[in-house]
Amino acid sequence: MDQDKILHTDEFMISFSREMNLCKKTIQKIKKSLDILERKHGKSTDQFMKELESGILSADADLQDDYEAWKSSYASLQQWEELEKQYQEAYNMIKH
Repeated sequence: MDQDKILHTDEFMISFSREMNLCKKTIQKIKKSLDILERKHGKSTDQFMKELESGILSADADLQDDYEAWKSSYASLQQWEELEKQYQEAYNMIKH
């Protein structure tokens, strides 16, 4: 019975580890795409989001694709970071 419990726990740890690794890699990719947009437009993502929320961004049609990608990437980053946090909390609970 103890062997079954150990094996069961090891499988969970391996799964959580795999999922946390996926989260980290996805977060890194999103951050790289945000970095590209930040360098291209000369502003941080935080500054971009503040300008977007306040409505002061240019209505230039040429920029709309970048703005949509930026906004979407930022939202995705928040979701992935939250998921990573949840996995880490669950992992820590199982680990102890």
